[in-house]
Amino acid sequence: MKKKIIFLASFVFICVILTGCWDYRGLNTLDITTGMAIDKNMETGEYLLTIEVVDTTNTTEEIETWYVESQGETLFNAIRNSKKRLINQLYGGNMQTVVISRQIAESEGVGSALEQLLRDGEPRETLTVVISKEETAAQILFTKGLDSKIISYDIHEMVIEDSKLTTSTKDLPMYKVYEALHGVGNALVLPAIRCVQNDGETIAEIDGIAIFRNGLLIGFESAKNTAPYLFMMDEVKGGVFSIPEQSSGHLMSMEIKDSQTKLDVTMKDGQVHIRAKIKTKLNITELGPQQNISYYKDRNELETWIDKVLEERILAYFQYVQTDLQTDIFGLGNRIYQKDPKLWREIEKDWDIWFQNATLEVEAQTDILTAGVLKNY
Repeated sequence: MKKKIIFLASFVFICVILTGCWDYRGLNTLDITTGMAIDKNMETGEYLLTIEVVDTTNTTEEIETWYVESQGETLFNAIRNSKKRLINQLYGGNMQTVVISRQIAESEGVGSALEQLLRDGEPRETLTVVISKEETAAQILFTKGLDSKIISYDIHEMVIEDSKLTTSTKDLPMYKVYEALHGVGNALVLPAIRCVQNDGETIAEIDGIAIFRNGLLIGFESAKNTAPYLFMMDEVKGGVFSIPEQSSGHLMSMEIKDSQTKLDVTMKDGQVHIRAKIKTKLNITELGPQQNISYYKDRNELETWIDKVLEERILAYFQYVQTDLQTDIFGLGNRIYQKDPKLWREIEKDWDIWFQNATLEVEAQTDILTAGVLKNY
């Protein structure tokens, strides 16, 4: 009985002393960070940090944000130095977007900056990383959001939703960026963003992709030319596909309802061969004045024409990447590594040359689902 009393008393004592959160902090002691822009003074070598913060003191229904700027020899120094201008401590658990300047991406890459964020316990591994096409990354963060007052959240959602609506950029959360930088046979590709004018105000707009080689930015691909890359990567889930009509040359538009790509990489006769099989389901949204697919024959001919155009565009883009960029942005080397590690070790050092001499065969299969609500389509 005595032992039971001692055990019960000990149990109650332990429950009392372990109750509560050891790292609890009140909301009134925190400044909630939603995003940050990372620039660098190339003359002094110091990082210039711009941080977007939610105004929690605002008593109105509208959400407002404000900014704090700081600098330091390292990114961590810059973050800590921001405390010199703040009463509260910055909290990064709700941060959604990191904008990195093109100067940093070109001179040192994005690896060191993202590694610091990944080592920190607060920022989410799924936050969005974008490269600014403007002179600084801060210019992007200072723009006006159209859907909300928090531009960092707007950018995050725009990148995520792009594959469903416009196919103009690539969605790559921070942890996948790290994997691409440290993985085998991968070249990093990130979303690019710029400033544009809308109704007399400066806003941010997603604009294609930023392409890296050996961890450094080598250039940008426009939004118009991003679709062939996304088709190859099996990252097209929606969007608009426009091609000229076969006879008249008038542009026609289709809505992509679904797309699946199977990519196979093999080594044959001392050469790398790639085969891409693409199955796409489309809805007709806009036709030229003379186009009519009421009859199955016309519909079948139209599907064949779409297949031909898609195959030619993807093949042309692949050859452009081989000759101009000379960088495996498709992760083909990684596919070889996953399939045959021994073979990859043999060709890894000369992979750029192997890639530039690889052959690609594209087989597209289009299925037109509907042509809208018009009876005679």
